[in-house]
Amino acid sequence: MDTEEFDFLLKNVQILLFNCMSVRDPQLLLPRLMNACASHGVHFKKALFVPNTSVYYKVGTGASPPADTQVDLSWQLTLQRIWESLVLGERGRDAKAADLTCEAGTDDIEKGARICEDSTVFTSLPVAINWLRDNVRKNQSVRYQVLVTGSLHLVGDVLRLIKK
Repeated sequence: MDTEEFDFLLKNVQILLFNCMSVRDPQLLLPRLMNACASHGVHFKKALFVPNTSVYYKVGTGASPPADTQVDLSWQLTLQRIWESLVLGERGRDAKAADLTCEAGTDDIEKGARICEDSTVFTSLPVAINWLRDNVRKNQSVRYQVLVTGSLHLVGDVLRLIKK
């Protein structure tokens, strides 16, 4: 079997890994991002939101933030609510029901995640990367395609983390 035949057998799962500064307007950014991607055949199965905090304090160092630091996830939870309402609206459901889908979701304290139907908020980027790696290991018949966007700091941190 050649690689083209193998690729055809794989199920593609597209995931968004997103973060932006709170001075940005996610009510403008996220719908435009979703529509632009959809117009090119990209429909995200899940959106992952991570904090603005870089896992590296200075360029060129490998220093990680202290493990006991409490992370404020209120901005990421806002992004998640907006995303969930967009997905529901796309499915023709009442966008106000987004809070219900998240209430039905679960908190996975062990993994540091707030899980909703179509999105998850992670307490850190390394936790999100580990979640992705775990899913790849568990589902080898799935080809994961991850779009990392919203912040150049996020993109840089992802590149550093995936090299490990």
